[in-house]
Amino acid sequence: MDTRVRAPKQERSRLSFDKALDAVVELLMERRSDSFTLVEVAQRAGVSTGSIYGRVSSKDDLIRAAHTREMQRVRDEQRAVFSGGPTPGESFGQAVERVITTAADLLRRNAAVLAPFMFLANQDAQIAEAGAQAHAEMREAFIAALESRAEEIAHDDPRHALEWSFTVVYSVLARWLGLGSAQEAAGQGEWWTILADLTHMVMAYLVGGRTGE
Repeated sequence: MDTRVRAPKQERSRLSFDKALDAVVELLMERRSDSFTLVEVAQRAGVSTGSIYGRVSSKDDLIRAAHTREMQRVRDEQRAVFSGGPTPGESFGQAVERVITTAADLLRRNAAVLAPFMFLANQDAQIAEAGAQAHAEMREAFIAALESRAEEIAHDDPRHALEWSFTVVYSVLARWLGLGSAQEAAGQGEWWTILADLTHMVMAYLVGGRTGE
């Protein structure tokens, strides 16, 4: 957790702070911005503002603490969903579909909480840095899930091909989920059609990629 969060002196203090973090996340999801006050957080959490100031010095630090907690939760979930290996006899195409679907489902489940934090990253360097680290971990999980099949990738640089595949997949999914500034594009097209198209596109790129050029 952020070092600017003071450690609790007793369990009751920790529980009160957890409630405050829950309230921050709820308000961010509802308003998609930090347009709320610490008084509103305290009222939503059912705690005193004094108990919040006993742990952090400002609303920004409280939001950063909430971001740290949520990113760890998403990171733990990500490790769990990507830990499953291939099914027996899985073709390369099925592996690509599985990995894309795994990443897509993870992002979709967490889109409501990720979206406001991504908006805040534009103005908060600490949130931006932590978000970039989380993004890099997802990229590595995506790549690792397919890198063992590198011999089936028709590209002179298989890792680069997988990195680019992730970049495209993430960009399309983030746009559909509204994880960015282009909110008007969110939800355009059928979700499962988009996943199928992404799978076909990535397969065409990986299997029919350039070789020896």
